[in-house]
Amino acid sequence: MSAAAIGALVGLIVAAIDWVLLRTLAGRVDMTETKTALKAAGLVQFVLLPVIGWFAAPYVIGV
Repeated sequence: MSAAAIGALVGLIVAAIDWVLLRTLAGRVDMTETKTALKAAGLVQFVLLPVIGWFAAPYVIGV
């Protein structure tokens, strides 16, 4: 498995954990705009964090 694929996988795992935490936080707030923003941020991270991991991991590992 390449360094880029490992970085994307780590990014996906971090995004999944953060999504769960943001959904939990969204259930606790009162304002609907805040709930929508937290849910949207969690979904956007499912795309951004694996992409960032794909490009950042080879630089961190040095490949």
